[in-house]
Amino acid sequence: MTGMNFTRRASRGLALAAATLAFGGCDAVNEAVDAVRDINSEADVFYYVSLGDSLSVGVRPNSGGTLLPTNDGYADQLFDRVRADFESAGTNRELRLVKFGCPGETLDDLANGGSCPYVAGSQLEAAVDFLADNKKNVFLVTLDIGGNDFRNAGCIGKKVDFDCVNAASSQVAADLAAVLGTLRGAAESATRVVGMNYYNPYLAAWLEGPPGQSLAIDSAQAGIVFNDALRTTYGTAGVLMADVYAAFESDDFTTMVQTQLPPPNDVLPLSVANVCAFTYMCDEAPVGPDIHANIAGYSLIAETMADLLR
Repeated sequence: MTGMNFTRRASRGLALAAATLAFGGCDAVNEAVDAVRDINSEADVFYYVSLGDSLSVGVRPNSGGTLLPTNDGYADQLFDRVRADFESAGTNRELRLVKFGCPGETLDDLANGGSCPYVAGSQLEAAVDFLADNKKNVFLVTLDIGGNDFRNAGCIGKKVDFDCVNAASSQVAADLAAVLGTLRGAAESATRVVGMNYYNPYLAAWLEGPPGQSLAIDSAQAGIVFNDALRTTYGTAGVLMADVYAAFESDDFTTMVQTQLPPPNDVLPLSVANVCAFTYMCDEAPVGPDIHANIAGYSLIAETMADLLR
């Protein structure tokens, strides 16, 4: 069902395991980019720096269900959207994308080191070093983080534990505030910093009938709590936040739309239809169900971020 399109924005279990892939190359990215800049000295080089979890590196399942980083993620698509306007707004300048993200990353991993290798010790420290070395030439920093923290808290199973939701959301907010303080302190005041909240993969439970429908509705309320905590934290730090939860219409259970799924799921609430259209949560094995966005979903995230930069 990948690629289904619904009108208002451009037997299955909840397989919500995060990607935990480790891949090299993060440790030398600063030196490699600087070397390229030195070779091409004709242009004034600027950077878009992407930080975060698996979404930031465009993780998607291949045809065999293996989760792999790709060049189709929101960072790549956002880069394509902003590059031409950025370069045409100045004389002889060039914008380049640097991706520091790591699949499976939590806020603790981001700050203290996780499964991806960084010479600096962690993704955040690597980004701070890059910002220090290229401070006046970083145009944009984007960040998605906190989703794995919330998932790992286990607040949503057969039912939603709202006490857990509140506690996990508060902890994510506190940890995110510290990360944003470090990033804003390392970046120039002119550098645009944009965060995002999250779509709700738990909505796919709707396909399981009445018990799943109740869970999906409750998960939407949990999503509001979690994403409101992110919104408040980003706002307090003076960082723009792309409202991906809203872009996916994640709490619309009133608008009903046709789908390509067999009955009784051939007509679904828009929120559920969108999670089927923009992620792999409604796909059959081995590709799905999987929480990651597909190309269309990453495109919607990129467009939501781009709207904040116009």
